[in-house]
Amino acid sequence: MRQTTTVPLSGTPRQHVILSLVSMVCVVSVWLCWDALGQAEDAAVTVEIVSTPSLEHLRPPMDLARVTLVALLHGKPLVQGHMKVRLMAPPRTMVLATDFPRVEDTPLLAFDSDLIGGAVTLQYRFPLRGTYTFDLELISVPGGPEFPPTSLRKTVRIFENSVMMRHTWLLIGLFVLGVITGSLVARFAAVRVKRRGRAIIGSLVLCCSVLAPLSMVAAHGGHPEHEVHGAPERQVIAGDDGWELEIHSIPMPVTVGHPLQLALWLRKDAEVFPGMMEVSIVVVNLEEAQTVVETYTLARQGYTSQRLQLYDGVPHTIAVTVRPVGGEASGWILPTVGLSVDVMAGSPPLAVQIRMIAMWLSVLTIGTVVGFFVSRIYYRRWEVHMTKPG
Repeated sequence: MRQTTTVPLSGTPRQHVILSLVSMVCVVSVWLCWDALGQAEDAAVTVEIVSTPSLEHLRPPMDLARVTLVALLHGKPLVQGHMKVRLMAPPRTMVLATDFPRVEDTPLLAFDSDLIGGAVTLQYRFPLRGTYTFDLELISVPGGPEFPPTSLRKTVRIFENSVMMRHTWLLIGLFVLGVITGSLVARFAAVRVKRRGRAIIGSLVLCCSVLAPLSMVAAHGGHPEHEVHGAPERQVIAGDDGWELEIHSIPMPVTVGHPLQLALWLRKDAEVFPGMMEVSIVVVNLEEAQTVVETYTLARQGYTSQRLQLYDGVPHTIAVTVRPVGGEASGWILPTVGLSVDVMAGSPPLAVQIRMIAMWLSVLTIGTVVGFFVSRIYYRRWEVHMTKPG
């Protein structure tokens, strides 16, 4: 009869525990290394933002900035690729209102383009102070270097401008006015008690007369609304040799706080052009005779779409130039198309108006209280001094 012999496992229970812990540490280390490699691969594509003039010296909305989004692959310029750009306005302010309160925390610009010289460049007149957000997506293109689709978020800070100084001086003026009003109330109360009620009523009338025009300023969201003569939502511009450009502009009329979408189709002999095309879009504020935004993009397969917000409630013009690139079509240019667009400003949000009026009233009230008590203390000391003998 065959006998079986059981060989006991070598090592003590403590050694088994140590081996288990070592194995677990090894597994965790491998997982962390793998995750780090994955993150390093995701971070292979980066974007640098360069502005002329520099962001530190921009004065919104006075200066037109030339912003260049430089794409890098492992620290070197990415010559070929496709970039999607989304620009968001700064979030709503908690204290002082900006020049364009309806623009706060809204999308300002959205477009996509193949890289031109390893970058995407635009000119933009930033409307507000605060922190802007660029949401960027980069993908590889046929014939270019391979890299995984990458999403990036970049923020740029635009510092305070002259509007802040204007608000500051306004608050100082309200405080001084409150001090004067409080001093008058204290003086009338000291001279004759029966005039106290009249003095209080007079001060309230003065405060209301000051706050009335200020509330009108708060309700001013740019320029007054006017009769709208917007461009049609669809236009077809015919060129020579069977070329035509179709433009959709939605919505019409345009309202501050809401983006305008421009969709472009380039056709040749009633068929959408299958190649690359260069698209230039220039938006000009007619009242100020200033360029608001200018983009220059490379689009594939004869189609592109851009979204942009016109933040000032005045007439604008949009110049669109399209040129096919490559083959026999290279060098041929369609005539520049001009779109006349009126923008409706609207009123600032009710919460912004209430907040500003409440702040002005608070500053005025504090100044009145300070002026009243300071003047009252002064008159009491003056009376005590006058009643002293000798």
